[in-house]
Amino acid sequence: MMDMEKQCGAEASHQFLRGLLRIFRVIPFPLLNCIGDLFGVIAYYLVKERRYIGLSNLRIVFPDKPDKELSIILKKCWQNIVKNMLELVKYNAVSREVIKDRVSIVGKENLEQYIEKKRGIIALSAHFGNFPLLAQRLAIEGYPIAVIYRDMHNKFFAPMAPTLQKASGIEPIPDRPRHRCVAMSLRWLKKGGILFLQIDQNPSIDSGVAVDFFGKKLPTFRGPIIFATRTDSIIVPMFIMRKHNNNHQIIIDKPYTIKTTGDNEKDIKYNLEAISKITEDYIRRYPLFWWWIHKRFRLAIS
Repeated sequence: MMDMEKQCGAEASHQFLRGLLRIFRVIPFPLLNCIGDLFGVIAYYLVKERRYIGLSNLRIVFPDKPDKELSIILKKCWQNIVKNMLELVKYNAVSREVIKDRVSIVGKENLEQYIEKKRGIIALSAHFGNFPLLAQRLAIEGYPIAVIYRDMHNKFFAPMAPTLQKASGIEPIPDRPRHRCVAMSLRWLKKGGILFLQIDQNPSIDSGVAVDFFGKKLPTFRGPIIFATRTDSIIVPMFIMRKHNNNHQIIIDKPYTIKTTGDNEKDIKYNLEAISKITEDYIRRYPLFWWWIHKRFRLAIS
């Protein structure tokens, strides 16, 4: 009975998604972006808890900027987040050629040599820009890419993320159970695939490694370093940014070379801190695109 209910729920979810895609297919991009800008401002004012979190985070990162300037950054951040969510549906309703035309890639040479050698690649990123679109664009380019995802709490909407990922050519890897997630990720890298990871998420204090991030010691997932060393994979930082015309540009940075001394824990901490600094640098240069409303600093040790 439970399996039948689950199957019926999943089918209802898929039907809703198909209807949503039909609607978004006919909404032009300029109108979609206007809607995103409007509702982004509304969210900034209505979601007071997240506004407090965002301004608190911005004060940590930019202590010398006045609150008026920080509020402008946070408002634009909200607008980008809402537009990203709308685009997540829109870009799954249009052709691949439209996506190629609207999303450019800089630095493909930093991937090509490892793809040809079938060496695993860890795509190091963050909650920065339209990150689901980054993975979708790489899949369209023909790169084998997998994304670790977390099921939504809402059971009706939960099947949508993996459905959209599969339709885009992305391999979805559920984050639970943890041992299965780790095993699937390791197999994917050993086959020479790209594994998309975000380093700015919060693990528990016990499971994470405390590294410096904007002057705060924050617990950080050790996964990127563990996966890289176990599979001899390369770490390639990559980020996506919205351009002035609401098109996007993916920056594929130069690979990061892991430093080793023989002291495993020391090496994990050193390398995690180094790749966190890469993320920090992008956030400083392009503050409008990071998710300031994310509770990244809530477990700060110092």
